[in-house]
Amino acid sequence: MTNFYKYDVVVVRFPFASSLKYKARPAVIISSETYNKNKRGTLLIMAISSMIDTKLDFEFELQNWKESGLLKPSVFKSSIATIEKDFIITKLGTLLDVDKLRVQKLITTVC
Repeated sequence: MTNFYKYDVVVVRFPFASSLKYKARPAVIISSETYNKNKRGTLLIMAISSMIDTKLDFEFELQNWKESGLLKPSVFKSSIATIEKDFIITKLGTLLDVDKLRVQKLITTVC
């Protein structure tokens, strides 16, 4: 099984609510290394979106989106979820320090 680490940027299979189909979406792992080793095989993630125009006032744009492996300017969304590791399609990269701080600030604001 692949190891995942806090601040890894990944592509995740998100299910549609009304069907058995999935859509690939970027996300950042926000759970700790201790949690990521759990026997349930789950991770905590925060959604990332390229829909910057719809961001809430307290959500943050990624400053180094390209260096994190994303294809477009993106924003951290205030959507946090628990997913199974099997739902991760691929790892794109890892957040740089300035974006790690932005994720932490958003988590503090939301939680």
